[in-house]
Amino acid sequence: MYVSRAVRSIRAEPIEGESVALALTTADDTDPDAVAAAAEAAGATVERRLQFDDLSVSVPQEGVADVCAIDGVDAVETTDTIAITTADATDEDVEFDG
Repeated sequence: MYVSRAVRSIRAEPIEGESVALALTTADDTDPDAVAAAAEAAGATVERRLQFDDLSVSVPQEGVADVCAIDGVDAVETTDTIAITTADATDEDVEFDG
């Protein structure tokens, strides 16, 4: 399973009382409802369903390790990694086609 560097850092040194928004990439052969239920059992709140049966969840930083241990999850990243949708949303010079 892929765990982004930011998530690994939070998992290693969570800040008590702080929460984080995570994007969970589900495995192709996994029931997304089962992953959602497991995330909720781990203390996360499912905020929304993303494309391809992936999930956006919020969780107290102390619960990140439990979310990373959910069966059927291929990747865990902060939702910030998927938030850049326009050139104005980044500090870098990016050209978007279309």
